[in-house]
Amino acid sequence: MTTLALGSETTDAAERVAMAAPAGERGIVSWFDLPAVARQNVVRACRPIPTLGMYCVIDDEHVEGNEEFLRCAIQDTVEQFLERFHGWSDIHVALGDPSADFRDPLEIGLRTAGIEPHFTEDSLFPGLRALIRLTALVCRETKSRADIPEDEDLLEIYDTYTVGSLSSGEQPW
Repeated sequence: MTTLALGSETTDAAERVAMAAPAGERGIVSWFDLPAVARQNVVRACRPIPTLGMYCVIDDEHVEGNEEFLRCAIQDTVEQFLERFHGWSDIHVALGDPSADFRDPLEIGLRTAGIEPHFTEDSLFPGLRALIRLTALVCRETKSRADIPEDEDLLEIYDTYTVGSLSSGEQPW
């Protein structure tokens, strides 16, 4: 589950920059299949995207539709938002998986915590949706690697980010 938070007043600007970045229109299957110069170009083009934070929770056991993973991932994401955005009441949220399985409980959790989330729609924000799909891919491929140069690390474009994993009931780090 990958979640991108944006200030509501910067969402349109973020979409414009994301659409202009080369990551949005290519069907990138692996970050490391791209040549280093292509990774650097994507990172450089995406750096100006105004974001508040990115959170990615990975299911290490790769269980599709796992209700326990869903519950823990949503709980962790709400906690991350509360910790990072205490005092913010109005934010835009883009989800890597926009299905109701994620969106509805996340929206309820955020609203209960006093945050008014506005979720991006695929048709209105295709650049941000492409960026978050690419970010999810990068998170999975790089989470255990420390050898990625900053100019080739897509996660470095975010002001704040957290990548965690859930397996056998573990909480994200």
